[in-house]
Amino acid sequence: MGVESEGTKQVQERPPDDVFGLLGNEVRLEILQAMSTRPDATYSFSELYDSIDMDDSGNFNYHLSKLEGVFVRKDDGYELTHAGKSVVGAVYAGTFTANASIEPISAGWDCLLCDGEMLIRYEDERVQFRCEDCEEGAAFPFPPGNLDEYDRDELPRAFARWYHQSFRKLLQGFCGVCSGRVERDLLHPPESTEEGRGPSEVSFECTRCGMSGTITGGSMVTLHPIVEGFLAEHGFDVSSRHPSQIWADLDVHEAFVDEHDQPAFGIRFAVDDEQVVATVTADGHVEEVRRGPRED
Repeated sequence: MGVESEGTKQVQERPPDDVFGLLGNEVRLEILQAMSTRPDATYSFSELYDSIDMDDSGNFNYHLSKLEGVFVRKDDGYELTHAGKSVVGAVYAGTFTANASIEPISAGWDCLLCDGEMLIRYEDERVQFRCEDCEEGAAFPFPPGNLDEYDRDELPRAFARWYHQSFRKLLQGFCGVCSGRVERDLLHPPESTEEGRGPSEVSFECTRCGMSGTITGGSMVTLHPIVEGFLAEHGFDVSSRHPSQIWADLDVHEAFVDEHDQPAFGIRFAVDDEQVVATVTADGHVEEVRRGPRED
């Protein structure tokens, strides 16, 4: 077991094979499953023992003790640790146990780049909002076990809500896989003349696990609190719609590049007599968000 310390900060690292090896026993999994019925509760020894089909309290105590310090915490009773809640949550979400796909669903709006049909697909644990013609769009993970929670006609809104909460975490600097620190960079501004380039893209990469992904500058601006407020006040339900679906209903949605400030660029949205303008900087951040009278 390694220990890293810096001042008062101390981090203990356990070998992953030792940690996951603790789950290779049916009794221990049954204990975690029993605790998952009330994941924030504190359980007595007798409560847990009575919930498991076992007649040997000594053997049960042995397996429970193996979970302590990693997946279970013992204080006045027994409760799940963050790691324990993560394991049972992953089981419910189907992360380890489910495999799913759906027939394509119409997204309900046309591609803003080529007017092609936008379709929603789900396969290999990823949602895809893609244009049938130019193949531009977005893709992001979605737990396969969650598909059964929604009727088919509810899925587009569910996927959109998941998209928003996933990227909010990323934009706050946390990896969606390991919660490590995320760094970002502007790959290219909009309307780049380089062959094969599409809309603007900002890259994200976790410094711990190496997870990487991209998001357009327009989506980043849409998810900014000031812009979300602007859109909500004009009647747009931001949380349950994909950003490009919202843009299709705006009076103005445009990206513009200042030739004196490249590669930074601006995004402008306008509804009725008001607009909001934001700058996406060269290091991939949204700054200088301004609301005001519409300027055409």
